[in-house]
Amino acid sequence: MRAAKTLLLLLDISSYLSVCSASSFGHRSGVSPRAFKPPSPRGGRQDNNDARDVIALRGGQQQSDGAGDGGGSASTGSYHGNYVVPTGEKPQAAVNAAVSIAVVEAAVPPPPPAPPVLASAASTNSKLSNLQERTGPAVLMLGAIYLLLKFTGSNGLIGLVFVMQLAMYSESTSVVDDFSKKGNEGIVSFPLQKWWWFATAMMFTSGRKMLTEYTSVTMDQMNLVTFGMTAISLVGAVIQLAMLSGTAVEDIYRSYLGKVACCQFSLLFLVGQSSFWVKTVKEYGLVWVLFPALLVVVNDTMAYVFGVLLGKHKLLPRLSPKKTVEGFVGAGITTLAVAAPLLKRMVGKDGVSNAGRHALTLALYVSLVSPFGGFLASAVKRAHGAKDFGALIPGHGGVVDRFDCQVVTAPFVYLYLKNVLPQ
Repeated sequence: MRAAKTLLLLLDISSYLSVCSASSFGHRSGVSPRAFKPPSPRGGRQDNNDARDVIALRGGQQQSDGAGDGGGSASTGSYHGNYVVPTGEKPQAAVNAAVSIAVVEAAVPPPPPAPPVLASAASTNSKLSNLQERTGPAVLMLGAIYLLLKFTGSNGLIGLVFVMQLAMYSESTSVVDDFSKKGNEGIVSFPLQKWWWFATAMMFTSGRKMLTEYTSVTMDQMNLVTFGMTAISLVGAVIQLAMLSGTAVEDIYRSYLGKVACCQFSLLFLVGQSSFWVKTVKEYGLVWVLFPALLVVVNDTMAYVFGVLLGKHKLLPRLSPKKTVEGFVGAGITTLAVAAPLLKRMVGKDGVSNAGRHALTLALYVSLVSPFGGFLASAVKRAHGAKDFGALIPGHGGVVDRFDCQVVTAPFVYLYLKNVLPQ
């Protein structure tokens, strides 16, 4: 393409030189420059009344042309070197200058692109800086949990689980509420119903058993109370929908039912699964909650480290662009390597039969399945235009951002122990 453009420019220069030579010949032979005027677009005829003024090449001063035919009659034109250009035509000197500039620009090579190694190094440095930013809050959080469990034991863990469930439910539903307000769909206000559903879910999971242990009510009575709460939720939601009126009722229904689905999903995915921590700690002890939790921490940390150092292939780019295949594989290998020594150290002298097999089984689940809890959380954030679920933990986001993989692990641990360990 560049060679073709250069050839065309050379042809234009040749035409210009031919015109200049013809014009010079006219002056030497006594012929008026006007004789070399290009033919008129209309059949080559020239207007006899086409008077001209010769404008000097320098200074732009208008002068009369007495040398032309017509004996000093006014004319409209421009004098450029040895020939006259009629008004309305582009001066050949300007064309020549444009040709020269274009030839020079075509001859200048484009600047070389920046070396990709530098960009990769800058990206790695940015990720390492982010890792340092995340490390401090993570260490403080783990230290606070350690101190809580050291002085309060299992009861402290149960209380921590309840607080986490409330925080996770609040964060996940707030993301949807904020998105609905941005889209002007936040027409129906249901904060009371939202938290009524949360209380009902808590009763269904851990609340009933906890109340029967610390109060005089029986489990049958608590089952009846829980069913009554569910019935009130159903009747209240339907009555609220029936009382709506206006031209946009269908839009209100869609907005409201979308929020209801989000709340129910949050209750099932976050509150429902995390309630297995309470079951595990009450039936099998604190170790079997802490050990899988530490495996998730190891897996998540090493996935980030391997992704920063070796990551080149995206794992699920549309859901979580920062996760890489190298990080996923490297984290899995590391988790499997540390699982057995970590469990043996945590159980201590009491020991447990087949500890190595149990450790590898839980590590395999943590490596292959638990990360998909984080992928699902990323899909929810991406669908609602949110970067994080919250800002409670600096460098990490909210509680859901930090425990999305943990809640996926909790039910498997309980069900696995239920089948392989005596209570």
